[in-house]
Formats: sequence, structure tokens, C-alpha cells
Amino acid sequence: MVLERSVVTWGHAFISAADGEAAQELLKTQRGDVCIVDWEMPRLSGLALCKWIRSTGGNRATHVIITTSKGRPADIQEGYEAGANNYLTKPTDLKYLRRQLTRLAENAGMVEATEQSEKKVDTLEYFGRDLLFSRTQAG
Repeated sequence: MVLERSVVTWGHAFISAADGEAAQELLKTQRGDVCIVDWEMPRLSGLALCKWIRSTGGNRATHVIITTSKGRPADIQEGYEAGANNYLTKPTDLKYLRRQLTRLAENAGMVEATEQSEKKVDTLEYFGRDLLFSRTQAG
């Protein structure tokens, strides 16, 4: 609840699931930009959910943050090998998490702006070819 309240206070939308299987069902119909998963969720672990997210085409772009009390180097490595983008040990450092979410939101904005710019360039190139074609026809 603290995590949810914090994320919402920071201006992000938050959808929670009761367990790993419920989260998996949500992700089948909704794409999350960021998924914060607990390694030790009931019914489907966060690690298994992360592997599933990475194995599904529509969710590969989802940024996955695993939270856990497991902090040994081998555990951290296992989390990254499962496909996690970030690994947070408990207790969760909310300032660090906020910086990560802010950075991700900024990056998403940049990606969206880049995609929009590329569409504009494609449109300009299309019209440029069209005008060149017309000029060649008339000349």
C-alpha cells in the first residue's frame, strides 16, 4: 500500500494485482509501461512473471522492476537473467524508485517524441518524392 500510494502521489497510474497469476491475467489485456513485481508473490513468483513478460511479444518493452529481500549477488544475477531491468532490495528506497520512474517517464516521452519526429520526416520525404515526381512529369 505504501508503494501504491507513493507511485500515485508522484503522478503515475497504478494498477495492482493480488498475486502473480492475477498480474499475468492483467498483462494479457493491458500493457504496462513499468511493472513492479515482488519476487515472492503467491501463485506465480515475480521471477516467473518476469520470464513470462519477456517471452510474450507484446510485453517485451515493459520495464520490469523486481523487489525482494534477496540481496545476494547470485540472487541479483538471477533477477537480471529472468529479464528484470531493475532490482530493488527491501526495504524499498522510495527516493531511488521515484528517480527511476521519473527517468523512465522522461525516456518514454523522448521515445514518443522521436517516433513522432520520424513520422513527420517520413511524411516530408513522401511529399518530397511526390513533388519531385510531379515536377519530372511536367518538365
